[in-house]
Amino acid sequence: MVNAIRTTGQLGPVLKRLRKAKGWSQFELGKKIGLSQERISVIENHPERVSMDQLLTLLMALDAELQIAHRTALAAEASVQTSATGSLTTKAREPW
Repeated sequence: MVNAIRTTGQLGPVLKRLRKAKGWSQFELGKKIGLSQERISVIENHPERVSMDQLLTLLMALDAELQIAHRTALAAEASVQTSATGSLTTKAREPW
């Protein structure tokens, strides 16, 4: 699954979904990477407060990764997935 994140407000819910997909509580995730449950909560609810090092550590624990791509590349990829599956819908791009 690809999640296009353009704002910090979009990052928190994605991290939470990834954690829940693993069946982990905030406490369990924090224990795995050496952070408190409170810190995991802050990261999920205020992702603008996470350091890059902590974000990459979280993603590694969640079997996810950070990828940087041109927005046009993501739109093209979504179009390919739409034609391949026939069920994926895409929203219009949000203006800056």
